[in-house]
Amino acid sequence: MPTQTETIVRTPIKTRGAWMGAELARGDDWLVPLTGEHQRDLRGLISQAQERGIGLSDIGPDTFRLGSLVALAESVRTEIEDGLGIVVLRGLDVAGLTPEEAGMAYFAFGAAFGRPICQNARGDLLGHVQDTGRDIMTDPNVRGYQTRIALPFHTDTSTDLLGLLCYRRAKSGGRSSLAPLLTIYNRLLEEAPELIDTLYERFHYDCREEVHVDGFPYYSRAAASVREGKLSLRHNSGYAKTAQRIEGCPRMSDAQARVMALIDRFSFDEEIRFDVQLEEGDMLFVNNYQVMHARSEFEDYDEPERKRHLMRLWLYLHDGRLLAPDFDNRDTIVTTEGAASS
Repeated sequence: MPTQTETIVRTPIKTRGAWMGAELARGDDWLVPLTGEHQRDLRGLISQAQERGIGLSDIGPDTFRLGSLVALAESVRTEIEDGLGIVVLRGLDVAGLTPEEAGMAYFAFGAAFGRPICQNARGDLLGHVQDTGRDIMTDPNVRGYQTRIALPFHTDTSTDLLGLLCYRRAKSGGRSSLAPLLTIYNRLLEEAPELIDTLYERFHYDCREEVHVDGFPYYSRAAASVREGKLSLRHNSGYAKTAQRIEGCPRMSDAQARVMALIDRFSFDEEIRFDVQLEEGDMLFVNNYQVMHARSEFEDYDEPERKRHLMRLWLYLHDGRLLAPDFDNRDTIVTTEGAASS
């Protein structure tokens, strides 16, 4: 039974975050072109870091002079938390930047509205989404972002906000897709209201190469949370299924399997999902509690310097939303070396 203390949401969500992808694709509310001033100030972050010898771990919200980026960061945060839940900033010229320079500009901008957190057992604050040639089907420690295969819709493990900077596109494929969890929740209310309570129960997820703070190779969290009138959701049927291979992991209930299968089905509905091909220099920001993301399979160039390369941020938003204890996964994953991934 649900263990939440606030009322379970049983009426349709009617906010901008409950969008339909087909409608979103007909406009450009999700797209923000960078101005010349934004471009100069982003490059200025690189210069400031180089002049002061600053690394990623030294950067906080007040480290740099941000100029026009202050207002831009605030508008991104507002749209992510109280609007569509997605923003694409377009126009950063990465052709003249090294990966380190582009990563510095992106990281420093993100730190203006959120606290970057570690993403893996190596303690990386800035993740690199590239094909490593490893096989997720045969290696239980491999994550999807390290491969070129298509990735199904999911939310990430432990972050308020997911960010992706496209530094280099693939030769073909690699399209990003987004699916609004609030819209999918509304669809569940229509088609399977008897399963809504199941989302407020604990599901069990595979930690892959990491270890939960409790010492287990899986973690258990509810898939829905209500706090201060905000509904937060998570979904990762892939990691829920692979967690079942782990000795001692509680068994998935029939209701949990059913509700995850429905969410998977709804997420691929062409009316619901929104597809976007990120251009080089695009910065995508996604509310991890409202929007799932997926990726199509891609083909890479042979030359290493031309291979697809995205950079990933996980951010805890400054003054981020409250989450129910059974849902909150902040600061709960530790690396295999024992350091907190936060």
